[in-house]
Amino acid sequence: MSDVLIAVPARYGSSRLPGKILKKLAGKPVIQHVYEQCLKAGVGDVLIATESPLVVEACAQFGAKAILTSEACQSGTDRIYEAAQGRTEKYIINVQGDEPFISPSTITKMADILKSDPACDIATAVIATLDDQIIDNPNCVKAVLTPEMKALYFSRSRIPYKRQPDEAAQKAPYWKHCGIYGYKREALEKFVHLPVSPLEKLEKLEQLRALEAGMTIKCAQIEPSGPAIDTEADLAAAEKYLQTK
Repeated sequence: MSDVLIAVPARYGSSRLPGKILKKLAGKPVIQHVYEQCLKAGVGDVLIATESPLVVEACAQFGAKAILTSEACQSGTDRIYEAAQGRTEKYIINVQGDEPFISPSTITKMADILKSDPACDIATAVIATLDDQIIDNPNCVKAVLTPEMKALYFSRSRIPYKRQPDEAAQKAPYWKHCGIYGYKREALEKFVHLPVSPLEKLEKLEQLRALEAGMTIKCAQIEPSGPAIDTEADLAAAEKYLQTK
């Protein structure tokens, strides 16, 4: 039996696009695309965690295991923590339910980091970019990393600030954060019981809670993939992406 659980928080009641995870993309629900990508990673069981019986029913139709979790869960992290109770896996990977193009290799990298680095509490992913539209977009979170890919900070702002824009500075990439997380079980337990932290409140980024508590977050570099689904426009972009892929 594997020591990795891939947990997919799949909230039906999304505020920006209600029911988005059951919206059809190339004839299949968005959540089915996510599930199939998770299976391809081949690192462990895939469990979908939702607050809606509609999602449980839809998942059963394409052979996925889904469980009902509390409507009181404040975040996807809380939802996967609840879903992991009563299970024995050492590592829990949180794959967002609205990421139909998540690469199986990204999931594998999360598991590899957690298993290989005793000092790592949480694993996540970043993409190197020099695109000003991404760097200056507050909805695109930037990470500041050590040479060993350990996270020092995450921000919605353009960081780090390039004080002397010489050739070396111009070539130095910014790191766009991607919303996949891997947790050692004890780290997940600790994280969900921490109070919301001051920097988390300011930036509205929950990973800052972990950093403020002294937890270690290590990042893997990945390549860009297709769009996540937050709006109807994203859904249209995803259909277009599939046609050109």
